[in-house]
Amino acid sequence: MPSFSSDFANKHVLVTGGSKGIGRYIVEAFLAEGANVSFCARTIRGDEFSLFKGATNGACAVGTAVDIGKPDEIKSWVNQAAEDFGRIDSVIANASPMIWEATVEGWENSFRADILGLVTLIDASTPFLEARVKASENASLVVISSMAGFEARHPIAGSPYSTFKRAQAVLAKDYARKLGALGIRINSIVPGCIETPNITLPDGTVQLSQYQIVKRDNYPFYKSLLDDISLGRTGIPEEVANTVIFLASRLSSFINGAHIVVDGGMSLFF
Repeated sequence: MPSFSSDFANKHVLVTGGSKGIGRYIVEAFLAEGANVSFCARTIRGDEFSLFKGATNGACAVGTAVDIGKPDEIKSWVNQAAEDFGRIDSVIANASPMIWEATVEGWENSFRADILGLVTLIDASTPFLEARVKASENASLVVISSMAGFEARHPIAGSPYSTFKRAQAVLAKDYARKLGALGIRINSIVPGCIETPNITLPDGTVQLSQYQIVKRDNYPFYKSLLDDISLGRTGIPEEVANTVIFLASRLSSFINGAHIVVDGGMSLFF
């Protein structure tokens, strides 16, 4: 019987939106497991993980500026990352522009990033993941959705965020039929109220997290979410990252097309 280990040492993982928020903690979790990580974000400084001391096995993180609403940029990033590390073992689709404006332009931009960008990422990565399957190794994708896509609690009614977060989870379930036949697993995580902290950059400046901005500017909305969590607290990003490691690894080898809810019991009916 295999040991209870993620077995990510010397593997290579792609993470979109890996410079801040939950994505940042996902990158750090893989580094701690000994996996090399290629991450992307709209802007890259190059020192995003210079202060992180938890990497094992000499693992490193390489950032690339990518607009996930532009298919050519996604394809180029995936191909270059595969060339740089010689393989792709897992892909974590975390990035989202979080467009909240209830406008036609907002819906169009969100669709290009959240849906077409996700489809492009999956399709571009599939040949490299299939190569791992042919080598009798684990290959998987994890899509980060949101409880906002399953409960209409978003503070701005009529915005595209809730709709497309639900669509991402459904898309992952549908792709499980296609990719499962190739031996590639794909699952989605549905985070609830996850309190991402602010980030202190290497130069000492503080970058406010989107969560902290909402908590500051719309505290009644934050409090309404907190009151509905049966555990009595908000989640932390590490709790989502730990779930990502599980779903991405061989530890979940018979889980495919699932939605894993990480919300502290906010939506017990789901």
